Amino acid sequence: ESHPSYATTLSNIGEIYYHQGDYPKALEYYLRCQQIKKMTLGESHPSYAITLSCIGQIYSATLSNIGEIYYHQGDYPKALEYFLRCQQIVKMTLGESHPSYAITLSCIGQIYSDQGDYPKALEYYLRCQQIKKMTLGESHPSYATTLSNIGEIYYHQGDYPKA
Repeated sequence: ESHPSYATTLSNIGEIYYHQGDYPKALEYYLRCQQIKKMTLGESHPSYAITLSCIGQIYSATLSNIGEIYYHQGDYPKALEYFLRCQQIVKMTLGESHPSYAITLSCIGQIYSDQGDYPKALEYYLRCQQIKKMTLGESHPSYATTLSNIGEIYYHQGDYPKA
């Protein structure tokens, strides 16, 4: 149970749980995998870094889910807190050019928009737009949604030509 191949098996089981949406169970397997890889391969090994990335994805998904709940309950400060934490994890694990990072930025932009902080919302939506344009392209429906969100902000700010 202390061999890197065993750790890989644990990681694979964790991935199955992750795709099934059972994040606590996935995290359990990824953490066991992390311990073995740290002990056998060391913290500078690429395989160890990949395991940390998987753990980060689970934490970010969990934080995002919690943020969604607070958002739907109207507790925007609490929702924002969780989405900002999620943003940092996604940034560290997947990078700033990943579509998941854009989704997190969009969620944060929506919270700022709902609170009437249009300049801050626009800042997040514009960053989201850049990432989606680069990763998904201008003909993707998600890109169109982001353009609509940006237009809504300009409308609320009274900038009708840009809206």
